[in-house]
Amino acid sequence: MYIDDRVLKKNQNGNKYCFAVYEAERTEVILGRSCSAEDDVHVSNCKQGNVPIRKRLGGGGTVLLSKGIIIISAAGVTSIPFQLREHMNAVNNTIIHILTAFGVKNLAIRGISDIALDHRKVLGSSLARRKDLILYQGCLLVNPDLKLFDIYLKHPKKEPDYREGRTHREFLTSLWNEGYKINNIDFISAIKERLAKNAPWSSLPVY
Repeated sequence: MYIDDRVLKKNQNGNKYCFAVYEAERTEVILGRSCSAEDDVHVSNCKQGNVPIRKRLGGGGTVLLSKGIIIISAAGVTSIPFQLREHMNAVNNTIIHILTAFGVKNLAIRGISDIALDHRKVLGSSLARRKDLILYQGCLLVNPDLKLFDIYLKHPKKEPDYREGRTHREFLTSLWNEGYKINNIDFISAIKERLAKNAPWSSLPVY
């Protein structure tokens, strides 16, 4: 799938660390590695709305991409085995640091690797690993149309404890919805500058 290939091809060409940060260009459903469209997606709505259904390498649940969602992908070589949550949250902490600098408050990592604003999810992430190569992907809800999630996605069979059975519309929020009118271009520039300094997981302790 293209959001994986964009960074993985750079690694295959000899880069030990690379990243991509950009706004989604259109509405599409992305299945997690072990997810199925039958279980997770309102397939008839996707067909009617001409919304493609694709699959990513990383685990985690099915997600919806659309305009107003920023995708953060980072791939690199690591010598640290089996610390999947630590790798994801090293990037998530970097994102929280940038958002805090933009004035966003009450951010916290919830569940396995979500970023929540108060008690509502504003970013989901996943991780794929192939031997010593890891791929992180996160989707930050800046200003998408939140109604789309209930139209195209079913309620997940598995959910983090803090979701407490809430619908997509009740559980998800966006930065703009919470009053933070962040400019997408400015945020993309800031996170790129931060990621360019070094791989977020390069300082993780080896146990």
